[in-house]
Amino acid sequence: MLSSSLASLLVTLLVVTFIGTSAFTTSHQVDTRRHHNQFSSLLLSSKISDNDLVPQSKVLILGGTGFVGLHVIDALNLKKVPFIATSTSGQDDTIALDLTRDTATQQVIELCSSNEISTIVSTVGSIFKDGDYEVNAASGQIAKAVASSKDVNIQKFIFIGNSQRIRNVCKTVSSLQEYARGKEESEKSIQQIMDTDDRLHCCIIRPTFIYGGDEFGWNPPRLPTKFGEIIEALLGLYPVQALSEFLPDILGVALESPVNVKAVAGSIVNCIVGLDDSSSLDTREEIIMAASRRPYGRSDIDSESAQIRREELKLCLSQHAKEYTPEQNFAMLEELEVLKPVSTRPTDDSRLNGRWDFCFDVEPDVGTGFIKDLFEGEDGFMRRILDFQGVHMEIGNDQSTIQLVVSVSLFQNPVTVILHTSLVPAPSNSEGTMFLEKFEGVEVNGLRLWYPNAWKKSRYLEFSYLDDAFAVARGAGGEPHFLLRGNS
Repeated sequence: MLSSSLASLLVTLLVVTFIGTSAFTTSHQVDTRRHHNQFSSLLLSSKISDNDLVPQSKVLILGGTGFVGLHVIDALNLKKVPFIATSTSGQDDTIALDLTRDTATQQVIELCSSNEISTIVSTVGSIFKDGDYEVNAASGQIAKAVASSKDVNIQKFIFIGNSQRIRNVCKTVSSLQEYARGKEESEKSIQQIMDTDDRLHCCIIRPTFIYGGDEFGWNPPRLPTKFGEIIEALLGLYPVQALSEFLPDILGVALESPVNVKAVAGSIVNCIVGLDDSSSLDTREEIIMAASRRPYGRSDIDSESAQIRREELKLCLSQHAKEYTPEQNFAMLEELEVLKPVSTRPTDDSRLNGRWDFCFDVEPDVGTGFIKDLFEGEDGFMRRILDFQGVHMEIGNDQSTIQLVVSVSLFQNPVTVILHTSLVPAPSNSEGTMFLEKFEGVEVNGLRLWYPNAWKKSRYLEFSYLDDAFAVARGAGGEPHFLLRGNS
């Protein structure tokens, strides 16, 4: 039989790898479940609409046939936001625009004037091609031109840049230097506008690597979704983050956690419709949290119909989640978030304290989905070695601490692993839903394990819905998790 210390180490490694060193892990995992007709009508009865968020004037997408641009267009269509898009070729219902030509900036101004454009989103990027500098520098030139033009009324300019570490690495590779120089030139021009002109709201989004879609890509380099989600989950762990920051740029950037293209597109659209007013999104977590913002308190949440709807949603999620697809559960969670009473502020609400049980049937992510699938069978091989007993969360000390408690049986020996984190309300938190969660340590069967101070990092944690019996939380991955009040 393994010694208790070795057994504890094995369990800790499993928990940290697949759950993560936070109460919440990352990416959404899609599977297929049967649909129960008894409750299907509830999915159609929602009164929540984003129509009041749709801008009256149009959005101009520069680079509408590119990797990010296509996903931005999909997100705009979903929210019924009017737009026009450009591309170099003019294919797929876009307007031809060659950013290497001297007339490109004037053409953009004419497009904005004739189409009543209020927001410009630049997703353009050229890499490993002739004209890399000209294309990547064009965004800054366009931003300066529309900011000074009296012929247009542009209110927002959103630019996809890249992180400083990516740019530093690119400058060391001769084939990437023109790409980096152009991006840097655009960012300097846009930053100058932000510093001197408050009439034009600018937002610079700085991802590291972006993944998504169904295929591998080279220009730009990218991973498909199924591989990207796994890598995002692993590289997003505290030890890997700490190692990435410690290493020099050329090595550390390879350990930077990538971000899903849908999150990038979602953050752009939420900036367009006014749900996020950031001037920059500099990290993966900031991009994800910006993408996950919802229109709190924009519907009649105190009406009798809203209260009935809340009860319907909670019934479905707590008792019938298995009878829906993950996409349907996701939609119900988002609707429940929108129905949160304005007066409910979890950062100041004592109801958040106590025990909360994870409802894995609603929305399994990479880590929790793995654990659920691994230990569902009664006589599985893994269960004879490691039997997963349960996981719950305990919040205490006036919403200031979290204990994530994981119980397992390792070779028939009971083992309890507790991950400790602290909570403080996040700055610029007008809705009272956002915390900063800081990793504080790991405890195994009452023994506090040593860990380096570099692991003491903070992540965003949002409680987007709260009442006496239920809560919805969004961790660093941005996906909602449904929590049930447990017995302390």
